[in-house]
Amino acid sequence: MRVNYGNTIPISTVDWHGKVSIVFFLRGCPYRCPYCQNHELVFESNMVEASVLEAEMKKSRPFVSSVVFSGGEPLMQKDAVMHLAGYAKKIGLLVGVHTNGYYPHVMAELIEKGLVDKFFIDVKAPLNKTEKYAKAIGCLDYTDIHIDPQKVVEKVCESINLVLKNDIELEMRTTIIRDFMGSFDEVSEIARSINELTGSREPVYVLQQGFGENAMMESLRDIKPLSRNELAELADVAHEFLDNIYVRTKEKGNEKLNFESI
Repeated sequence: MRVNYGNTIPISTVDWHGKVSIVFFLRGCPYRCPYCQNHELVFESNMVEASVLEAEMKKSRPFVSSVVFSGGEPLMQKDAVMHLAGYAKKIGLLVGVHTNGYYPHVMAELIEKGLVDKFFIDVKAPLNKTEKYAKAIGCLDYTDIHIDPQKVVEKVCESINLVLKNDIELEMRTTIIRDFMGSFDEVSEIARSINELTGSREPVYVLQQGFGENAMMESLRDIKPLSRNELAELADVAHEFLDNIYVRTKEKGNEKLNFESI
């Protein structure tokens, strides 16, 4: 079994809130998000044997309780993720998957086989605004993306409903990039669309502090990231529709907001 491998964080306390994880970044992605910080994983290849990653898991096992597969988009490599998740379970690790939600059929198989404990799904734009999703995933700026934004939105919605239906732990998250995606109106629209899709205020929703210095699109690289207080103000807008809202910043990590104190 070979894996198109990016890199590893042997010990992370930020990729799975409340857990210490080893994180694998796998290469490849169907999107071309202009703000992507890991775009080198999209265009290059580095094939290694799965045993290399298994050895890293085994080495980190005394210090971590979970493994997280990230990217890129890890579910592009279905067989590799299935294999590695199986190994993780064998050595007693919880399994989390960071995904853009474009591969619900792979998610369904992971769930069916009992190989996943938590999904982290990117909600890049309002789930009822195809044109904004098209902007967020690069359809307006890159000619090498050949996917239908409407199909993307449908698959993300399917993925969210799949996880909730199967009672798997779920975190939805939006990366906020100043003047690109994450205005008050856009965050309100995203939160409303999540509420309408799930019929609930309960899903966990995270507003992530986005950084532009390594963005795929050069024009975004000088954009100043939002502060923690600016993200908290956006969270207050989202709170009209959702209750379990976190902000994630470089300075303070993950914070669940108490809206009485904002």
